[in-house]
Amino acid sequence: MRKFLTLFAIFAMLVSCSDSPETKKQPFLFKNSKDKTSYVLGAINASTISRSGQSTFENLDKEQLIKGFNMNLNAKDTKGCKESMQKLFGPTYQDFNKRYLKEGCLSMGRLAGSAFYEDIMKLGGLDLVNFEYVKKGFADGLYKRDTLVSKQEMQQIMQQFITDMNSANGIRMMENAKKIKGAQVFENGIVLETIKAGSGGFPGAKDDVKVHYVLMNAAGDTIQDSKKMNLKNGKVEPVPLQLDGGVIAGWSFVLPKMRKGGTYRTYIPWELAYGEEGGKESLCFVIDLVDYAPAGTFVKP
Repeated sequence: MRKFLTLFAIFAMLVSCSDSPETKKQPFLFKNSKDKTSYVLGAINASTISRSGQSTFENLDKEQLIKGFNMNLNAKDTKGCKESMQKLFGPTYQDFNKRYLKEGCLSMGRLAGSAFYEDIMKLGGLDLVNFEYVKKGFADGLYKRDTLVSKQEMQQIMQQFITDMNSANGIRMMENAKKIKGAQVFENGIVLETIKAGSGGFPGAKDDVKVHYVLMNAAGDTIQDSKKMNLKNGKVEPVPLQLDGGVIAGWSFVLPKMRKGGTYRTYIPWELAYGEEGGKESLCFVIDLVDYAPAGTFVKP
């Protein structure tokens, strides 16, 4: 039940290289941590293109990529961009056609800029980003210039940004959950909402359970759906789990509060999910409690 934030999944680091005239620009200084973080976000976003392993990368028009990225660091649509990219790379993205180089690279940049902006907006981080420095970082990332930030510091900045976003979104989600009419709010911060009341009994704290579940992050994105993951022989099988040591602490606490046959939505603060190692991310689960039995029945020791 782990996940990685889509926008920042690739921590490809940028290195100093190339002495061509296009890479020689005057260095600039960061006024504050917001500027440096923004630069890092832009550089890492560019590195997903520059380090993608595509043999055609060196043939791309980087100025058009940068232009397109800067054009769509906003809420503008990207209509027609995918079609333009298909002209450049072919319908299967395997046939490079230089005839559409400028058009295709501009569209690629626009799609990258739009995706970046939309992700930051959804995370509620627009006020935490200086987009002028995002642009600088993106340009340096494409040209593989000295990014002004060491690899180690870049990783630290990235991790801190994600943690800060997770924490802020988690606080917001948990506060809103507590306001849900009829929901149970427990002292440890967990919130339990009954979607469909079960008619069976309650599992014990050390029992095995069988469940279907959907995992969502605090931004509302679906991260996992057990019904899509656990398809066997054309049939969806519930997931067998051990409540005593086989699940996150939040599940060990809240599953015994559910009746067999019921469907519940539970909000779990990060301390009872994956903790600091999980980036302080609070989580939301929709759980169908299919069955329960003594320990060792569904999950063998």
